[in-house]
Amino acid sequence: MNAAHLRSGSVALVAAALLACVHDVYRAEPLGPRPASRSETERVLVFGDFGFQSIPQRLVAGAMRRATRARPFDLALELGDNIYHCGPEPTRPGAETCRFAEDGLTVAPGASPPDDPLFRVNEAPLAGLRGRHGGPLPIYLALGNHDVGLGGGSCARPALGEVEAMRRRACLAVARRSPEWLQPARHYVLDRGDVRFVVLDTNVVVRDYGGFTLEEELAFVREATAPCGAGRLCFLVGHHPPAAVHWYGTRRPLPYGARMARLLAAAGGRARAFFAGHVHALEHLTLDGLEVFVSGSTAMGSFAHFTTRTPARAQVRFATTAWGYAVLETDGHGYRVDFFDTSGVALHCCQAGAAGACRPVACK
Repeated sequence: MNAAHLRSGSVALVAAALLACVHDVYRAEPLGPRPASRSETERVLVFGDFGFQSIPQRLVAGAMRRATRARPFDLALELGDNIYHCGPEPTRPGAETCRFAEDGLTVAPGASPPDDPLFRVNEAPLAGLRGRHGGPLPIYLALGNHDVGLGGGSCARPALGEVEAMRRRACLAVARRSPEWLQPARHYVLDRGDVRFVVLDTNVVVRDYGGFTLEEELAFVREATAPCGAGRLCFLVGHHPPAAVHWYGTRRPLPYGARMARLLAAAGGRARAFFAGHVHALEHLTLDGLEVFVSGSTAMGSFAHFTTRTPARAQVRFATTAWGYAVLETDGHGYRVDFFDTSGVALHCCQAGAAGACRPVACK
């Protein structure tokens, strides 16, 4: 092993050692007893905010690879901000061929987008993940604000204009295909037996962008969640969470609350939980009967302290800034969610039956 490897390994070890002593941890209630074993039809790896080369990215990727070797997953959900800080480059030669079809969701025929090396910042650390049958783990992605350059600033491309630049970035993300990057459309439904994942483009919850509107997203959510209920267990999946405990600003609530409330109303209470990133933490909250799981503490993990719960009525079950990921297990009726840190230690676990909340339980 050369000196460079020794130095990088030492840095990783020091960073890992710091996790136990400097990260905030908040737990709101005592744990229930360890649950009995249950049948399992789907095992899902859940993580977000991964697309940046950093020590946390290395540590989390390594932990997830070890987890797949110990007990493989069926699929992964990646919750947005897959390429920091501005998404794929819309001015790269060939990017102009990427256009959305009339549905505004899928890529129109004839696209020949470039092999942008920016994608590999996200994909390369995930290449070692393995699925249940030994092949590469299929990773399904949602769009985050950084993936489309929402917010402008250094992401602006004046020659294209704001609408075209963001629309083209979204198209390039949807057009990408690799074992580590599966994004069938800008928003889409993923059915796995009796389980449905409704994968959203929550950027329109922040504001309409690139010609895409919140009204279109509301119509999609109504239709996608219509069959959800006793016979189909449904989860919403998107980048921006409807509830969080965070440190952004000085006791400032998340700025998109009213638009997010409309999206949740469109689901009509038919979804059991919402999986999100955006906030660089691991969190479990309950908002008006909806379970909210935030798994965004990967490449952009933070040492910041929690200051604000938003909406104020949300109940915080657990929150930590420790770097890590989440695991969803479901038999199509009830489900279980566990949060793990980079050493593979389970930090928080909850279990839900065919109805009701996901109650914190002792981890296995």
